[in-house]
Amino acid sequence: MADAILDRMLADAPGFGRCRGCPHLATGTAMLCYRCARRTMEPLAAFRDRCGVCDQAFGEGQTTCRNPVCGMTPDERWFDWNYAIAMRTAWLKSAIDSYKYSDQRHWAAIFGRILIGFLWAEHETFKNVDLIVGSPVFIGPGARRRWDHVREIIVAADREQEVAWLNPWDLDLEDPPALIKTAETPKMVGLKAAQRKQAAEHELRAALAVPDRTRTQGKVVAVFDDIFTAGWTLREEARALKLLGGARAVVGITLARQPYAAPA
Repeated sequence: MADAILDRMLADAPGFGRCRGCPHLATGTAMLCYRCARRTMEPLAAFRDRCGVCDQAFGEGQTTCRNPVCGMTPDERWFDWNYAIAMRTAWLKSAIDSYKYSDQRHWAAIFGRILIGFLWAEHETFKNVDLIVGSPVFIGPGARRRWDHVREIIVAADREQEVAWLNPWDLDLEDPPALIKTAETPKMVGLKAAQRKQAAEHELRAALAVPDRTRTQGKVVAVFDDIFTAGWTLREEARALKLLGGARAVVGITLARQPYAAPA
């Protein structure tokens, strides 16, 4: 019955990417937005046809991932796996770019609904996660960004839990957050693979901090971010959560998986 109701409501929806003109923008639900978005997002490859660590699709005849992070041992990689909601193409790419770079902050509410809808749909995968934290954004003196685009999605997602039929997810809304960045770090976009690794293992590693170890000690922590590319950032965040925060395990959740490009 619920599926039939959602399908009838979607008949009036203009589709993901045109959300501002949607009659359900103010009154819709996480499951409605998630189902609508799934109709226009490029899905991940079937599980058997993609990497179990980073979600990258295998090429023809390929059985192992070419991503260097995925070839590491679990102890070297620090995180177990990342699960993206969709590929960063088409409408999803446009929406994320508009949100991050053009200050179209209304997207936070939509992305928050999509995140909660995804967690509900993949409840069996995430049922053992104790805490969901945002990938930290530095907004102090000298910062490139004036606002924390990841945290705004987390806050929006938490609002959607008021009507959740499952037990609410423990989303990190504390101030300060469980994982923080204490200084600006190099922008990863545009860097070559070796440069991304260098920036992550030096500047990013030095800037990450866990203000209150008791919040993460012994827990399974999921780090939410908008885009997963190679995993160097998540690797450092997982390292900090385990070494500084005592986390038992760390996984990743992202809105979008950046299509793979061979290391340069």
